[in-house]
Amino acid sequence: MSRRVVVTGMAGVTSLGETWEEIKPKMKKGETGIRYMQDWERYHDIATRLAGPVETFELPKHYTRKMLRSMGRVSQLSVYATEKALDNAGLLEDRELLASGRIGTAYGSSFGSTEPVKAFAKLMETGEARGLTATSYIQMMSHTSAVNIGVHFGLTGRVIPTSSACTSGSMAIGYAYEAIKTGQQDFMIAGGAEELCPTMAAVFDTLFARVNGIRNPIYLRDLMM
Repeated sequence: MSRRVVVTGMAGVTSLGETWEEIKPKMKKGETGIRYMQDWERYHDIATRLAGPVETFELPKHYTRKMLRSMGRVSQLSVYATEKALDNAGLLEDRELLASGRIGTAYGSSFGSTEPVKAFAKLMETGEARGLTATSYIQMMSHTSAVNIGVHFGLTGRVIPTSSACTSGSMAIGYAYEAIKTGQQDFMIAGGAEELCPTMAAVFDTLFARVNGIRNPIYLRDLMM
């Protein structure tokens, strides 16, 4: 059986805004949130100084310390935007549906959060594990967003994490589409997220990404769609 698939709710946390109502008109106008990153001057071995940061993002007070223990910044962006998307779809308060097994998530990220990576690197270099906690790996793993979304909203449907570099989010949307179309799930949360980190710019520098012999500026962004 093949079923029709429709989008019923959307949200985002981006350099263009933190609600779909903010983001949509700016996208239509071709606006960007790209700006010069003054604090990147200390990374003298990378070429780019351009990025699209999310500078005003703060989680609402109903996110308790216990809820946030397993979330790095990338998961916080993901979970908050998912909350807004579920609200936009009229599903946020339907606890019975969320726990029914009829709704799952497919979510992509090429990497997890930066801070726990630094803590693990410190362990390898100095032998000190002071920066590590029981949830450091959960914050660092590439499937951190998919897992945290499932746990936070009490989902019992399938969880499909995707990690395929720049196509992580779009691949997740594709898997979500297939899950609904083939009748494996009735509803799916789908999207992708990355947190802004200069290491991502360094990746493209080491790949010598060029056009006509000139390095392209690397456009990075905190993004969740």
